[in-house]
Amino acid sequence: MQGKELLIVTGASGGFGKAISMYFASLAAQKRGFYPILCCRNKEKVKELREYLDPLGLSNDDYAIFLTDLSSSSSVDELAYRIKSLNLPIRVLVNNAASMFASHQTNEEGIEMNMAVNFYAPARLSEMLASKITQGGAIVNVVSLSRKYVDIESDFLKGNPNSYNRVSGYSKSKLALSIFTTDMAERYPNIYVNGVDPGIMNTKMIKMDKWFDKFVDYLFRPFTLEPSQSLEAIHAACQNTDNVKGYIFTRKGCFPMEKKIAKHPLRQLIQTTVCDSIK
Repeated sequence: MQGKELLIVTGASGGFGKAISMYFASLAAQKRGFYPILCCRNKEKVKELREYLDPLGLSNDDYAIFLTDLSSSSSVDELAYRIKSLNLPIRVLVNNAASMFASHQTNEEGIEMNMAVNFYAPARLSEMLASKITQGGAIVNVVSLSRKYVDIESDFLKGNPNSYNRVSGYSKSKLALSIFTTDMAERYPNIYVNGVDPGIMNTKMIKMDKWFDKFVDYLFRPFTLEPSQSLEAIHAACQNTDNVKGYIFTRKGCFPMEKKIAKHPLRQLIQTTVCDSIK
């Protein structure tokens, strides 16, 4: 592995994660200077993920799969330390892992689970690995269009169990990650920190667990994108030929983060919430 650069993706076994894993593995097959690290939670899906990559001709020594539970800060820290112990520069970190919880839940630290997995984990992992990103390397945070239609309060990490809504909870966590993306982009001038809005994809996350699910599937799912269709935005963010920071990449191009998000009044609180907790 000496002389190689790391390509890291979280949520590697999901629909979009598999597409990103395939992209990174393809880069490693073409250019032996890359070493993909594919992070996922489900041990049962490791074999499936390896079989997905087999056609590319990579051996098990050409990439690694790390198991981690991003709902736990201690697991995030363990993942960061494990990656750091490789003592290799990171070319790209894609924070893709995300969940949408049907009911209000909290992790062992009292953080609402959407916030824990979708915001706090990627923000914490990014901060812990920032020093290992090679100059000109990239941190890419997968966000969501829904960031535009919600807002958060100062107690955003805990959420309100009495008014919980799974779509709103998910959207607020993506808003928090978007705010953090802009802030981090300004604090690290030697690396490129941007967001990717992949559009609404046809993945298992789109389920409401309600009696009307079948009607939603019939009317709505045909208009969603396949993960491979959204991969173009990941390509553009990783390559970043325009050398932009704090932008949002989509299938239609890249754009500055919305001003109301970039200048959000809780931006400093969000930054300190993450940075002050890291030892």
